[in-house]
Parts: sequence; C-alpha cells; structure tokens
Amino acid sequence: MSIDFIHNIIPWITKVLFFGALLPQIFLNYKIKSANGLSDLYLIGYFSAYFLNVFYVFGLNFPFAYKIFAPLCLFAVIFIILQKVLYSNLLINIKVLKLYITDLLILLIFVPFIFFFPIKIGHLAGWVLILIWSLYQFPQIYKIYKNKSVQGFSFFLVTLIGLGNLFEFIVAILFDLPLQTFFISVRGIIIYIIYCLEFWSYKY
Repeated sequence: MSIDFIHNIIPWITKVLFFGALLPQIFLNYKIKSANGLSDLYLIGYFSAYFLNVFYVFGLNFPFAYKIFAPLCLFAVIFIILQKVLYSNLLINIKVLKLYITDLLILLIFVPFIFFFPIKIGHLAGWVLILIWSLYQFPQIYKIYKNKSVQGFSFFLVTLIGLGNLFEFIVAILFDLPLQTFFISVRGIIIYIIYCLEFWSYKY
C-alpha cells in the first residue's frame, strides 16, 4: 500500500466517521420518537459549528473529501434539530426555536463575505470553530451529569466522532492542515474520554 494511497484515503475515512456518527442519533431519535436526551444548547452549538465548518473548508480549500462531507454533516445536524422540534411540544419550546432562528440569521450575514474574502473568512471561521467546539459539548455533559442518565444520547455518535477526531489528528499532521484543525481534533479526543466516563458511570 503506497504512501500516496494512505494520504488520499485517510481524509475520506475521517469524514465518513464524522458523518456516520450523526446517523445513529437520527435513528435513535426516530426509534424513541424523542430528542429530549439532547441539550438545545448542544444542538445550537453543533449547528453553528457545522455551518462555520463549511466556510472553513471551502475558504481554505481543504481536500475534496472535506468539501463533500462538510455540507452533508450540516444537513444531518439540521435534520436532528427538526426531529427535536417535531418530537417536542412546540408551545413549550418556542423560546428555544427563536434561539435557533436567531443563530441562523446571524450566520447567514457572513455568507456573502466568503465569496469576496475566502481566505480571511476561512481562517476566522477556523478560530471561531475552536471556540465553539471547545464549549458546545459542555451543556450536554452537564445535562447527563445533572440527570445522572445518558438516555436518548447515542454512544455510537460519541464513539464515531471520537474516532473521527483521532483520524483528523493524523490528517492534520500528514496534510499540514491549518493549526485550528490540530487543536479541534485534540479537543475532540479529550471530550470523547469525558463522554466515555459518563456512559460508564450513568449507563444503568
């Protein structure tokens, strides 16, 4: 197996893992007809991060695998949010719905700039991603800790994202990707360890 083949296949493995990680959560939500196991702040952070990830990937001209799966992951997260809304009482969650809409409108403001300043917006999106990826999972971690339960939260999602971050770490080194990607992958590995401890502690 040639080095070039390995270099080409690892980004695809990484992106398939990240996209595939979202599918078990979608299936679990459908199976139990509920997404209450997911924190709304967690989902808003997830949505914002994958939205900005599109700017990051296209603005800095990442490998082709990233350009394919960045939009796919964003659509998958939007689908999970739609499940959250459909399986919940809309009247109770109207304030949260406004948060989603406000978040979307803020992100849409920056869309025109990616066409005129792709590199600058790409780097800016990367640094903002570090901040979001570092913070967005803490509401979910706290929700699990507070409820002493992981019910409604997919361990397959957590595991596949953990593996994805491990491969992302390798890709960042092999392809000399921007520094932001290196920090994001290291953070993801640490968060995966925390989630594993919670699943081990509260599974039963």
